[in-house]
Amino acid sequence: MKSLAFLRNNPQGTGLVVAFFACIVYGVYPAASRAFYADGGNAVGMAVTSACLRGLCLAAWCLFRHIPMFRTAEDRKQALIGGFFQACSNLGIFFALLYIPGPLVIIIVFTHTLMLLFFMAWRGEIKLDVLNISSTVIALVGLTLVLDLWRTQPKGNWIGIGFALISAFATVSRLYVYGKQTQTRNALAVGAENFLFAAGFVALSAFFEPPALATTVTGNIHLALSCLSLVAGTFLMFIGIAKLGAFQYSLMCKMEPIFTSIFSVLLLGEVLSAHQYVGIALVLGSLAAYQICRKEAGG
Repeated sequence: MKSLAFLRNNPQGTGLVVAFFACIVYGVYPAASRAFYADGGNAVGMAVTSACLRGLCLAAWCLFRHIPMFRTAEDRKQALIGGFFQACSNLGIFFALLYIPGPLVIIIVFTHTLMLLFFMAWRGEIKLDVLNISSTVIALVGLTLVLDLWRTQPKGNWIGIGFALISAFATVSRLYVYGKQTQTRNALAVGAENFLFAAGFVALSAFFEPPALATTVTGNIHLALSCLSLVAGTFLMFIGIAKLGAFQYSLMCKMEPIFTSIFSVLLLGEVLSAHQYVGIALVLGSLAAYQICRKEAGG
């Protein structure tokens, strides 16, 4: 009971707990989706199904809780903008994966935290210092080890890199928009509005390639598991952004690939190398140091 009271009275602590569980939940998705693809499903089927479910589940929650949505023209405008960038973020990853390996895509997309940091500093909304820059860079270096980027040395393709960068820029944009919206409005209403628009934009990818479900029951169970991961993670993401702000939530999300690696071991039987454990230690160490130093500085 005391811990629950502490969380209620401590938005920062609540945000960190929510971000941590969001990373765990989101970590299930990549391994489950790979199993779905192996059984005949495709990325368009995954993208369209998951985007629609995320929007519908958030909207259903808001209706159940009598949380108003789309109240003003400005709300609709911001939802359209955020939904567009959310769709670009997702589709950029999808198209990038057609040209370059997954680990390289993830590293490029996860540079969004550094981009967001400099963008917010340029707008005067955050102060650049050694702590936030070094924590972000060290976490990224750790992720290259977790994702085995140095040993595998994936081949680059400028088209794939371009799509991954589009996804990274879109991620910066959507996180910034979400951070602004959740400062003054209910976080889940913001999520519902943005994802309803995003689902519509993502559905356009069906013109590029028809959606395909898995050809086996097991494959479609993995689709359901992926969607459950994404829906639950989306709920937690918007709550986390509302509590922590866009930059700090983005930084904490560097834990997500760690849990992806862990679930790949549990679900797919993969084995982690020693340098991957070093990468995990670097990521967790940089994030812990950021929180400790930030607390001591009173920020």
